[in-house]
Formats: sequence, structure tokens, C-alpha cells
Amino acid sequence: MSCSKLRRLATLSEFRYIENCPCCGGIVYLSWDVATLYLSLQDFLWLVAVVDAAVERSRFDPPEALFVLWLGNVALRMSPAEQREFHRLLRSALIVIPQPPEASQAGFFTKLLN
Repeated sequence: MSCSKLRRLATLSEFRYIENCPCCGGIVYLSWDVATLYLSLQDFLWLVAVVDAAVERSRFDPPEALFVLWLGNVALRMSPAEQREFHRLLRSALIVIPQPPEASQAGFFTKLLN
């Protein structure tokens, strides 16, 4: 990514990280090996919730079971250890990602600043 305001939110390795750009409406860049996904903040929050639920359900899976996450037509296949790393990466980014004001806090003429 080339924006000067791009902010690294969480890092696992050189090729596994999450960044955020306030210039582009808060787009979240999720890089996992050779794939980089561009997610709106709402989609990122949805992804965290889906992975939270999947991690909870996977406690009962056999140890050799692969975790496959489909996002549109992109699939990320992970071992159980990678799934736990992915989950920690998402949760780490969620803690530091800039959140928009709640609907109850935003007035009719509220302008969201970058």
C-alpha cells in the first residue's frame, strides 16, 4: 500500500499483517501470505465475529482438520495453529483500530474526520 497515513495495526510476520488507511474511508488491509484483502471497517468487524465463532466451534474438531475461510471467491486454508494465529492477529488489530462514533453519538451534521 502506498498511502503515507497507512497504519500497521497488527503483525505476525513480514507477509501476515493488518493495516488501516483513514484516507480511504477506513479501509482495512488484511495480508496473509500472497493474498491482500481490502475490507471496509464493517466487513472487518464481521470477519472478526465469524472467526470468533469458528474458533469456538473448532475446539471439537480433530487436530488434523484444516480451517478454510471463504471471503467472496478467495479461500484461506489454515492449519489449527495458523487458525489460532489468524484469530490472535484479528483480535490484536481490533483492539487498536480506530472506531467510528456510535450512531447515538453522531449528530445529524457530524463529520467524520480522517
